Amino acid sequence: MIAISRIATKNSKQASALVLKMSLLLGASQKDGFGYSIKHQGGQYTERYLSPDAVAGMGTLKESVDMLKTNIKTKLVEGIDFDVNGSKPKKGAIHGSIIAHGRTATCSKTIENTHPFTGSNEHGTYTIAHNGVVEWSGVKLPLHTTCDSEHILNCFLHLNGEQSFKDGLAGYAAVVGFDSIGNMFVLRDNRAPLYMSYIVELDSYVICTDKTHCVELTKMLCDFNSIKTPNISTPMMLADYVKHVFQANGEVTSSEFPKFNSSMSYASTASVYRSLGSAGASGFTGGYSGGYSPGTYKSYSPYAPTTPITPATPSTPAKEPEEVVTESEQAMLDAYHKRSMEQSKKNSRKQTKAWKDSDWGY
Repeated sequence: MIAISRIATKNSKQASALVLKMSLLLGASQKDGFGYSIKHQGGQYTERYLSPDAVAGMGTLKESVDMLKTNIKTKLVEGIDFDVNGSKPKKGAIHGSIIAHGRTATCSKTIENTHPFTGSNEHGTYTIAHNGVVEWSGVKLPLHTTCDSEHILNCFLHLNGEQSFKDGLAGYAAVVGFDSIGNMFVLRDNRAPLYMSYIVELDSYVICTDKTHCVELTKMLCDFNSIKTPNISTPMMLADYVKHVFQANGEVTSSEFPKFNSSMSYASTASVYRSLGSAGASGFTGGYSGGYSPGTYKSYSPYAPTTPITPATPSTPAKEPEEVVTESEQAMLDAYHKRSMEQSKKNSRKQTKAWKDSDWGY
């Protein structure tokens, strides 16, 4: 997974290049889906793909499909191989937050099971992406997919968010998302990794499952903003069982949440290994066999927060400047694309070899 609290790009081509970069980084080892969601001046925009290789940038696949005549059948069909939701950022400088997820499937490979997941309640809309494997034995909640990650979304929609994990969640999890008022948040247990780097000049936090991704993305953001000697913190693991919320004004609030059950009734160590990916598997120590019985569901009673959440009042976005991409900027974007493709191929070969050489290879 990847989450960036504050992106600042000069134009939509840079934002598109950032999306492409994330798909290449995550898609090198996670082959069963890619998705991202961006909170920007004009709203929220989400794209999900079954194939990371189909990603060419922000909105480019939909634009290609829209060019075709309606009676022409293609392999890539909107709503099956990919889907989009919300308003795409317009031309001009883009400011906002972004989350992205690469998927290794532990259930059906469908667009409905592809992250990020979005749902709404009376307080607003939540969007989450999850790295891990979980099951839920608490109050029975509505499900619209066969993906275990929907249990986490339901905790935010119907219960008390991460504070409810202890009431029925089992397994392991790292989560990135947007809350009902549009703030980005991240959290992890003591097994699923999330590394963080901070760019002082941009007041931006870059959070990734793989710490090498932090290095590449911080450099890209600094290059976009012509920061020649940036001050960037070394990638550090975020504290476990702490939720961090990144507010629009730059403030970060942190709050602890209770530990939840790490034992599972059905998940094998092999499926856990696969879901973690190469970056997370190095720190996995097992502990998922037996000791947990789902039992029967409790009766459903939606959680009523003691302090009502007041949705943010939407503001009128400022008129966006005309997009101008200089020859030097275009050359830099082309160079990024070429290097990313080459690195993606190298990473994919290394991942395949490591898998074949491991005990799990077959």
